[in-house]
Amino acid sequence: MRSIPSILFRVVVAGMLLFNSAAAVLAQDRTETRREWGTLANGRTEFEVSDPALVPSTLALAAEQSGCRYQDDIKERPARFIRPEGRRLAILFCASIVGSHQVFDVSNVLRPTPVEFPIIAHPDGFGTTARPGVITWEKEAKVFQAQRGSDTSPAGLRHIYRLDRGTGSFVVVRVEFTPHSGVKDGWTTIWDAPIWSFPGMPN
Repeated sequence: MRSIPSILFRVVVAGMLLFNSAAAVLAQDRTETRREWGTLANGRTEFEVSDPALVPSTLALAAEQSGCRYQDDIKERPARFIRPEGRRLAILFCASIVGSHQVFDVSNVLRPTPVEFPIIAHPDGFGTTARPGVITWEKEAKVFQAQRGSDTSPAGLRHIYRLDRGTGSFVVVRVEFTPHSGVKDGWTTIWDAPIWSFPGMPN
């Protein structure tokens, strides 16, 4: 009969071998993922992808987990990869009854994460959403525009965002409304971010 110490030694050795093997596989996966992203970017900071097969595997998984069906319309609405204010972002159009873009933070290519946007919550206050509408990136002005609408109403709502340098978060700076979303210049500002002022500290 084998001694207990001998059996324990074999168990410990087997566990160490399994751990080392798993660590090696994980390290290889990380290397392959970084290589996949590096090959796709090819030194570029801003580019588009219109082939679903070229969307990096970690981003594809994050999109799947968030329910974003980007494959349906990616040829007409390419995935966009940008780097505003030093933050790496991927913008995917998610097909639905009323489609919307979804933004993923890809600063860590191993774990892309969905970005939440502040939006007005009718009739008062603010809320957040990962699907703010159809997004355009105005590079010169350094703002994002997210337009929402529906198939049943011609009215539209548009949020204007900027990226906060300190936190990297999206900050809503203006909200606009139009009763006729097809009219280019028919937007009316319904909320503008104030310049914050704080009362003096008490004595």
